[in-house]
Amino acid sequence: MRSVALVLTLVLTLVLAPSACTHASAPKARLAGEILALGGVGGLIGGAFVSRYLDSSAIWMGTFSLVSALGITLYAIGEQTDPMTSQRPETEAEKFRRWAKILTERAGGAAREGKCPRVRRLEKRVNLYNREVHDFVFMKDPEILRCLEEVAPPPGAPASAAVPPANEP
Repeated sequence: MRSVALVLTLVLTLVLAPSACTHASAPKARLAGEILALGGVGGLIGGAFVSRYLDSSAIWMGTFSLVSALGITLYAIGEQTDPMTSQRPETEAEKFRRWAKILTERAGGAAREGKCPRVRRLEKRVNLYNREVHDFVFMKDPEILRCLEEVAPPPGAPASAAVPPANEP
């Protein structure tokens, strides 16, 4: 009789749960669904191990199956009522900061490859996108600074003319 009451309670819960779930209660429904589903699966696994020692293993397996089904259903109801959002929309300031960081990484690579004209072009864009990244990240990289300190060669001059000799005053 007790198992019949449990089954009726679970069925009634499954029937009434969709109408009772609101946007405010959806996260709690998802959490409860996860716990019930995992608990039901754990009970099924445990029941499988002890089934040879118990006479009433079919009742236990049925009960844990229903608990797992209730958990899955409850989670699905919570998810349908208020889907989880993985990320909030990125603000324009966050987007520009992210772009500035990406361009800083590219400038560092270009500086290590000796492509100083590209570093100078990227420096202007990083400064435009985010002044803090420019001042505290871009301008702290020694390779980038080395490139920015080099004098740009005049058009048509050989690449060796870009850096003045160190012994000149």
